[in-house]
Amino acid sequence: MSQIHNARYRLEREQRQRVAEERVRNTTYSFIDRYHSELASVQQQGLAEYVQERYNSCLSQLKRIEAELAHDPFSARERSKSLGNDVFALRNVARRIKVQVEEAQYQQHRDELEAKANAVKERKAHISNAWSEALRNWTDKLSLNLMLKEVKELEQQVFAEQSSVKLQDLLDQFKQLKTRGLAKAVEHRAIIEKQTQHTTNCDVVQAVVDIVSPSLPADESKKLTEQANTIISANSKDANEQLKEIDHLSDRADKIIENEAVRKETVKAIFTTLKSTGFTVQKPKMVETKAGIREVVIAASRPAGNRARFKIRLDGSCTYEFDNYRGQTCKKDIDQVLPKLSEVYGVDLSDSRVVWSNPDDEDAQMKPIPSQTMNKKG
Repeated sequence: MSQIHNARYRLEREQRQRVAEERVRNTTYSFIDRYHSELASVQQQGLAEYVQERYNSCLSQLKRIEAELAHDPFSARERSKSLGNDVFALRNVARRIKVQVEEAQYQQHRDELEAKANAVKERKAHISNAWSEALRNWTDKLSLNLMLKEVKELEQQVFAEQSSVKLQDLLDQFKQLKTRGLAKAVEHRAIIEKQTQHTTNCDVVQAVVDIVSPSLPADESKKLTEQANTIISANSKDANEQLKEIDHLSDRADKIIENEAVRKETVKAIFTTLKSTGFTVQKPKMVETKAGIREVVIAASRPAGNRARFKIRLDGSCTYEFDNYRGQTCKKDIDQVLPKLSEVYGVDLSDSRVVWSNPDDEDAQMKPIPSQTMNKKG
């Protein structure tokens, strides 16, 4: 008897969930490492102080994602995907702001302010100290730069010879300037972020390719890279639309990695089951059909000549055939192998249908396959 079946394989829900969680956790850890590296680079280049509030927010979110990853990897992955744009935007926004601040010669002016404050220290020591401390506490350089004219005017009023300004009045006016400056800085950063969004998108998509591509089959890896290049090559395309395409690309890659992980678990289960039921099993190998479909083939045999062959594809479909049997002995091996796959390894070959059968092959001549023992005796 010989039979060929088409079927669909799947892991049990718990097994598949475990595989999916582990795959998501590993991929998200890679993104977290990339984010840490990017934030460390921003800090090492002295750029963090130009985007300090957003930099601190990214660090805080990153810690929450790392904590969440252990018990809810899928939620952590979504948070990670949302965080990616913010992390990669920091460097581009900070560089632009740094140039603007340096062009305004902020540092030179700050030195001048501190020098003047020291010059009048004896006359108005308490006001001078308050002024210097307020300047030091104004750590957002962009907002200070945007209010530099108003700060200079207030400085002239405070340190004029005949000035009678009170400390509390100074602090109140300074607080108002700082509040206005911070509001302006928020708007200014939003403009710069929009201007640099395409560059940020390029950084995001490159991170997706770098991290995900090595886990994909070669053909899928090549396809992912080509699609990524297509997304970022369109400079005129809407930046938000690009982000959506990057997100879809990442989701598709995740699905392929998950399917590949499921297939590996299935291949391992079939290999072990055939071996434990008395078959001599060849090492699984990847082949490509004439139709261009890549599938893993597991070939096994018994010394008497009975053969079993499984073909497992990435889309969840599977073909298995048992041949070179006499009569109904083929069914006996099928009934031994398939239930064990499900009971022991959680692999359920559903939707099975016979595409070819020769149940009456009683006179078939089985060709024994020499074992190592037989070879040694010969």
